[in-house]
Amino acid sequence: MSRIAPEDLTTLQAATAVKTVAEGAEAELEEMSVAHLINEAANCGQMSATYGRPISAVLQTKLITKGYSLSSPAPIAKNGDEVIISWKDAK
Repeated sequence: MSRIAPEDLTTLQAATAVKTVAEGAEAELEEMSVAHLINEAANCGQMSATYGRPISAVLQTKLITKGYSLSSPAPIAKNGDEVIISWKDAK
């Protein structure tokens, strides 16, 4: 999935193309947001980061596959409302 390029934002796109972009945008933006959070935390010497929203099952699986561990900061938040992403035990 790719987003509409900045230079094409003022060009009328085919409805099917725009639909395809829209259908994948949420997942792509979620992954970009989580990646940014992780990378910024690592740049600051941290071994974990707290994402303040639920993470989709697809992205959870991708994170676990890449060696991250996920947990909930309960009892502060309802289970799943926030996710602690850790790479402390990565090998």
